[in-house]
Amino acid sequence: MSVATHRLPLPRVGRRSDAAAGRPPERPAPPAGAPAERWAVQNLTPRPIWIERDGRVFTLGPLEERAWPRSDQAPWTAFPELLTLIDRHQLDVHRPPAEVEPDRARQLAARTLLITGFLWLAAHWVLPAWWWQRTGGALAVVAGVWSLWLATRPREARRHHVRRWTSYNAVMIVVVAVGVLGPAGALYLATDLHDIVSVWPNGFRIDASEPLVLIGRLMQLTFIAIATLLPALMYFQFDAERLGTLRDRWMQNVFRLDPTVSTACDVTAKYGRQLEEAYGSPDDGRGRLTRGRRSPIICTTLILAFGWLLILLKAGDRIAGGARDGTISFISLLDPSPSLVTYAFLGAYFFGIQLVWQGYLRADLRPKTYTTITVRVLIVVVLAWLMDATLKLGDSPEIAYLLAFAAGFVPDSVLHLLWEKVLTPGVTRRLLLNADRRRPLTELEGIDLYERTRLSEEGITSVEALAHHDLLDLFFKTRIPAARLVDWVDQAVLVMYLSEDRELRTALRGVGIRTASDLVDRTRRPRERTAVEHQDTFETLLETVRHRLPDADRTDLRQRLLLIADALDHSEWIGRIENWRRSDLIESDPEQRRYIGTGGELRKGDPRIRRASIRI
Repeated sequence: MSVATHRLPLPRVGRRSDAAAGRPPERPAPPAGAPAERWAVQNLTPRPIWIERDGRVFTLGPLEERAWPRSDQAPWTAFPELLTLIDRHQLDVHRPPAEVEPDRARQLAARTLLITGFLWLAAHWVLPAWWWQRTGGALAVVAGVWSLWLATRPREARRHHVRRWTSYNAVMIVVVAVGVLGPAGALYLATDLHDIVSVWPNGFRIDASEPLVLIGRLMQLTFIAIATLLPALMYFQFDAERLGTLRDRWMQNVFRLDPTVSTACDVTAKYGRQLEEAYGSPDDGRGRLTRGRRSPIICTTLILAFGWLLILLKAGDRIAGGARDGTISFISLLDPSPSLVTYAFLGAYFFGIQLVWQGYLRADLRPKTYTTITVRVLIVVVLAWLMDATLKLGDSPEIAYLLAFAAGFVPDSVLHLLWEKVLTPGVTRRLLLNADRRRPLTELEGIDLYERTRLSEEGITSVEALAHHDLLDLFFKTRIPAARLVDWVDQAVLVMYLSEDRELRTALRGVGIRTASDLVDRTRRPRERTAVEHQDTFETLLETVRHRLPDADRTDLRQRLLLIADALDHSEWIGRIENWRRSDLIESDPEQRRYIGTGGELRKGDPRIRRASIRI
């Protein structure tokens, strides 16, 4: 039997395979006459592999990758059955990546930094003070940028990696400049700070005769800079999660949801393009950058800096130790000026920082989130102007301030409240009816304000939109737990079919039927039940629901339930949802589990428990 002398390794989980590229698979073999090499074996299926030969056992967990323990013997030599699994794309044998060499660029940078710093210190006795200070500042900027590039650059010098990391670092520098230099320049030009600190034309100078001004303005600048930069810095900290981890997690969810794929090569062939769009090319699996434009982060930082300066700048006021005419106290520097715009901005910022924090904890923080924050700030400012023009604040504006703050969370609800307050009931009713006839996501259980906002970023603003959305697309674009997404879609399908019968939906929920799959499961006759058992179960459900309904809704209840269940049973969503809930990949009974045997076939049972395995 002849085998190829060399083969490029199959991709890791989620990579583009030979089958997906239209090439026949080749059997791996070491080059002729070459010394023994290390090998790695990887399971490309969601089920364990168990092969027994001559008293020895070869086993791999689902999607597991492991180094072959022997370097003097290829894996297929010890277990020839592995060649069959390789041909069936159930197993991959490849050479592990070479060990990472020491980073010589960082070593060179450290030596250069030490030598340059020593020369700069020695130049203090040679250069004038003016030139020595500016040379030190320029060297500090160059050293900072160089260190940032070295710390975040890709170890492998691929051109597209360099472009992405350069863009990443450029955005980080621009964000820090906008969040620090912008407020610093505004405070310097618009407050009494320019009387204490002189930058031009006589060089940098600080007047120490008024320390309260310097300390107060520095504290004010520090607070504004931190409040402005915190959302963006959380993104750059979050962006350190490896893309390969996200790809593998998504792969496991696909196996459970889609019954038509059985190996990683099947998933790559079917969803490969979507996978690359969401997580980059296969070679980016070791990278630490999510895809997408980062310009929304810059825009959000600029908007937040402008907002904080607007409410805390207090241009023209001067700092004094105590309150006197024409002066402000030290503590009042961080006291925002009360107005509707001020509290509307604070409400939007509170909502935005919570949204970023939720995404950070869920590892689902994307540039799109920052676009949401920017739009939310602009919307609430417009609403604040509208409230100022339509509401009479009077001597007690506290309620209006609270309403403006609440607009940062639920601007649509505040707008509807303004309609009801200003317009007549008839006009308000027509506006609300024409505005949106769809069911809101608040009708679903287990979904909060921030999760609804995350779904709205993907164009899902109603129950109908969620019910018709592709689940796998949500798996790609969000990092909300897959089980939670499946449950929401399952609920949304039932709400959509019972949109005009709220009483029936409430009654079904009262007896534990809260999703479409629950209703189908209670009305469909399973194979293991007799017709009498199924009829008794359905009659019990029918009587329980009937007692929870008003008398007017009890007529034709049997026909309605059967028609709704039949429509759900033939819908396009129910198949994938039921496959997710009943997949053998999560089966707790060892007798119902499946594994891959010697010839690549599926066997029933758990080979670790010495019982008879059934070939299926």
